[in-house]
Amino acid sequence: MPLTDQPQLLLFFLFATVMVLSSLGVIFHPNAITAAVLLVLSFFSLAAIYAVMNAIFIATMQLLVYAGAIMVLVVFVLMLLSLRDENSQFFIFEKPVKKLLYLSLVAFLGILLITAVHDGIPSKTSERIGYRSNSNVEYSFEIPKGGNTANGTGSTSSGNTAVVGSAMFLRYLLPFELISILLLAAVLGAVVLGKKNLANKELEGDKL
Repeated sequence: MPLTDQPQLLLFFLFATVMVLSSLGVIFHPNAITAAVLLVLSFFSLAAIYAVMNAIFIATMQLLVYAGAIMVLVVFVLMLLSLRDENSQFFIFEKPVKKLLYLSLVAFLGILLITAVHDGIPSKTSERIGYRSNSNVEYSFEIPKGGNTANGTGSTSSGNTAVVGSAMFLRYLLPFELISILLLAAVLGAVVLGKKNLANKELEGDKL
């Protein structure tokens, strides 16, 4: 089977390449803020890989938890520490060579993405080309009563967000609420401990 008939494989190679390169940039880049931005790009690439694998719920959680909450915390810590740029010997190329390498990489990834989206044909018997499907196809979802499979007029998969949501808020509602209470207690404990240390420092300052 030609590679152009497998758009998911092409997209996997695209996002995997971006993720590996951005991860290497996190390790070797001398600027901490730029490294944090590259880490966000790595998280987005990993979420895209999950989406290509049809794990939409995991991809969404990857964006919300890692690319959202955790990276905001990391960036705030870096800004509070006021880290300055430091010279590094990892980037040994001159600026013209760097620009040529960057342009070549962007061109390669762009060609790979265009090939995956427009030339890939998931089903030759249907009227779809690449990932552009027929807009007349309708999907419906029925909450499962016993099993964990979705029944509807369209094709669904075990990674459907509706299936995960129904299982979380129906079958596993009590464990979900217990975890929420545990996280709330941890947040309140952190606030109380932080306020206590702040009050102690204020008392010591008044004594001085």
